[in-house]
Amino acid sequence: MEKKNRDYLAIAIPAVVLFFLTSKLVLTDVEYVLSDYNGHIRVYLPMFAPEHWTNGWMAVPYCLWHVCTLLIHNVLRIPVENAAGICSGLFAVFGYFVTYWMAQCTVKSVRGEENSTKLALVAFGLSVVQPLYFAWLNAGNRYLGPFSPNPMHNPTQMCVRGFSLLCFCLVVDLWGANRDAAYRGIFFKVENGAKKYYLYLAVVLLLSTIAKPTFAETFIPAVGFLMLGEWIAKLVRKAPDAGKYFKSCLTMLGCAVPALAYILVQFLAYFIWGGSYGSDGGLILTKPFEVWSLFTENVILSVALGMAFPILMILMDAQYYLRTDSGRLALASYAIGFAEAALLGESGIKLSHADFIWPMMSGMLLMWTVCTLRLLILEHTNSRTKTQQCFIAGAWFVFVVHVIYGFAYLAEKFAG
Repeated sequence: MEKKNRDYLAIAIPAVVLFFLTSKLVLTDVEYVLSDYNGHIRVYLPMFAPEHWTNGWMAVPYCLWHVCTLLIHNVLRIPVENAAGICSGLFAVFGYFVTYWMAQCTVKSVRGEENSTKLALVAFGLSVVQPLYFAWLNAGNRYLGPFSPNPMHNPTQMCVRGFSLLCFCLVVDLWGANRDAAYRGIFFKVENGAKKYYLYLAVVLLLSTIAKPTFAETFIPAVGFLMLGEWIAKLVRKAPDAGKYFKSCLTMLGCAVPALAYILVQFLAYFIWGGSYGSDGGLILTKPFEVWSLFTENVILSVALGMAFPILMILMDAQYYLRTDSGRLALASYAIGFAEAALLGESGIKLSHADFIWPMMSGMLLMWTVCTLRLLILEHTNSRTKTQQCFIAGAWFVFVVHVIYGFAYLAEKFAG
């Protein structure tokens, strides 16, 4: 078999496995009344019937997954549960391919080609990783408390996964092009002209918001705060390019306007126009960790269980996450999502829904992805000391343990 065909096979097999696992999870989870899939398939999807579609949209204005599921259901004429399984499987595979492409581009930008099988396995691992879980630590179950970069039980959060990673790549390359005219894009060919990539960013960011606004709710503030901070620093230093950089800030803000407008419409539909299950709750500030504490008695422990691999990577290579665009953007996204999880909630009966913990999980995804890409680079650094080699081996070990817990999470779901 030719190398190219072997590479295609190495990439395709994990995609097929991920599609099967995701589809099976949907068909298993939908049978449980309190599951997210049951709610979205049995409660929300019927609300999108043509005669009262507006009511469905108001209840779930983040409706990309629902529209795609109904499209598959109506075109293929298959049961809605199976259509939901296919839809979720396709979105999972989309996220996997974006992750593989990111790994391939990152490695290629530093050292040329990398083993396709290895990158495919890493991308697959990133698609299923879950928090560490020890029942005797009393930090919630496998998911609640530590939370997860891959809440596979929730269709809308997994739907946004691929779009969020593409937004991240676009911003990193656009920042690089703004900073240095000689910059060559890691993911996109921004050196040939960046204008169209601003348009791509606006479109993909809007799609991510239609899928679920939780990514944009942490990503847009992260980009804004980092760019504002850099502009202020330029003003303080009296840098000659401060004016030009401010124009870049405005251009980036323009990319966010469609997504921000749709978030506003979602907020009005959900909280003001009565779409939120008819409840009278609204956005509130809470005591620190009030909502999070509903799911764990030890928030710090839960963070350590959910972020063990990224924490180890930061300890090993802190300067990277403080000085590079990708590191700072991922860190800022997680920090803002963490603050939202710690301080925001909904009043009334919906406080326990913890809807503002979802942005933190989007931040977790970016941190996990950036840390894994960094590890792929570090293991090929020629000047590694023995201590660094031990850290790299330890980091891969922790990553694999997280993947094992991902399979344990799926096995638990399949077993009911």
